[in-house]
Amino acid sequence: MAYVALYRQWRPQDFDNLIGQEHINTTLKNAIAANKVAHAYLFAGPRGTGKTSTAKILAKAVNCVHGPTPSPCNQCPNCERITAGNSMDVFEIDAASNRGIDEIRDLREAVKFAPVEGRYKVYIIDEVHMLTAEAFNALLKTLEEPPAHVLFVLATTEPHKIPATIHSRCQRYDFRRIPVADIEKRLAVVAADSGLDISAEALRLIALHADGGLRDALSILDQCTALGEGPVGANAVRGLLGLVGHEWIAQLTAAMAARDASAVLLTLEELISLGKDIRQLLLELAQHARSLMLYKAAPEVADLGTYGEDRAVIAAQSALFSHDELVRMIQLLQNAANEAKWTAEPRITAEIALLAVCRRGGESDLAALVERVVALEAALAGGADPRPVRPAPPPPKPRPTPAASAPIQQPASQSASQPAAPETKLSPPEARPAANPGEVWDAVLKELVAGGKRSVHACVSQGDIVSLTDSQATVQFISSFARERSDKDDYRQIVEKSLAQITGHPVKLSCVPAVPQPSAAPTAPVAPAPAGEGHPVLDQALAIFGGKIIKQEKNEEV
Repeated sequence: MAYVALYRQWRPQDFDNLIGQEHINTTLKNAIAANKVAHAYLFAGPRGTGKTSTAKILAKAVNCVHGPTPSPCNQCPNCERITAGNSMDVFEIDAASNRGIDEIRDLREAVKFAPVEGRYKVYIIDEVHMLTAEAFNALLKTLEEPPAHVLFVLATTEPHKIPATIHSRCQRYDFRRIPVADIEKRLAVVAADSGLDISAEALRLIALHADGGLRDALSILDQCTALGEGPVGANAVRGLLGLVGHEWIAQLTAAMAARDASAVLLTLEELISLGKDIRQLLLELAQHARSLMLYKAAPEVADLGTYGEDRAVIAAQSALFSHDELVRMIQLLQNAANEAKWTAEPRITAEIALLAVCRRGGESDLAALVERVVALEAALAGGADPRPVRPAPPPPKPRPTPAASAPIQQPASQSASQPAAPETKLSPPEARPAANPGEVWDAVLKELVAGGKRSVHACVSQGDIVSLTDSQATVQFISSFARERSDKDDYRQIVEKSLAQITGHPVKLSCVPAVPQPSAAPTAPVAPAPAGEGHPVLDQALAIFGGKIIKQEKNEEV
């Protein structure tokens, strides 16, 4: 007869032997005893925690000759056939390979027929989350209102992938990871029955490495039976599992605590030469750092993980790190382990992570950055400008105001022929003259170009400054468009800001139109201007835009 694996030989055959799931055992046994068995169950939980085994025990409980009973006899024909897997009323369906709508349609047609041997037809659909959306939709109505002789048990490791419509039609039971102590006890029983001489330290190492799954633990113990004669110790189990070992992990941790990058890299190279898996090394370092963190936070914690047995070493090395350093160390190692799983050169990933742990400068840098931010916030709250302020250039030496700032005279021809046009009203003179207007205006134009305000410069450069006082700068424009655009709020504020930077005090900008200058007195008598040509507005338009007057002759009818 072919060899049967230990996890199959020791599969639990009743609720009492189901390890680590007492909350599910009690509920199902009470439901069977009270004859309140539901038509559909959803078993969810990690691998190797007993979902399929519980489904088979439930099938035996409802189909046992002495049942329905919470304690199947495992001796009647129905129980024996279910245990052997050849019952005609219990169907195990792998949803990973039967996930389409056609398989579910066949199932819907089959459930109509009565059971052959027992009371119920039990459908155990494993990894039910692999079904397609169409298959789930096809199963909905049958799952909600199946025939009275049908019982559905859906098992999955990823319950979040199951539609809510399926959830609502089932009673859900969540399987927990089996505690390490319970796995150890079960392994000890199996090892004694199998005649395997294995140490308690090795059993604990297997239980820790199984990560809450009894099936994984039994598979590892099955491998240990092939190690040969003699007792099986922890070192043999570490070699079988590819673990690095306590001594190497402690040595690497001590080098990282001392920030000895050379020792870290040399130890890593030696471990790689011994054939150790780099990702496994990073994971074990992260587990060891977790043990140090737990001991530092609560020394009375009983279970410190895989590397928590030697509490003296844990106590000594936990004192070499701060809590923040251990947290950052765990994060770096876990990220490196995840990256090493996919990268082509995991050694480079490990070297970067270990050197980063040796450096450990991120916390101090972060603290310094926080201090700087706090200082800047305090400066802004106090009204101070944290940016360096460029000192304003010293004002130029005062010079006499040019004649251009004097009142502009009207043309002689205009005053002789018609009443004078109203003068453009300029700003009243201040008590004392300001700096040289021409130099200040040139400095303002250069400042606009240097500050990237080229559109403003192109507009205001068409004007000429005619007067500058402590409070106002008057600029004349020949172009009405340039004057009106410069007098808008946005352009005027930009120019006034530049004026304030150049002069050292606020200065308002006044934009005025230019008035034509008086021409030289004619040497010959001037003929009287034709009617309409001596109008002051027309004369001013000619002075600004140039051109000549063309008279329009009247057409007289004959």
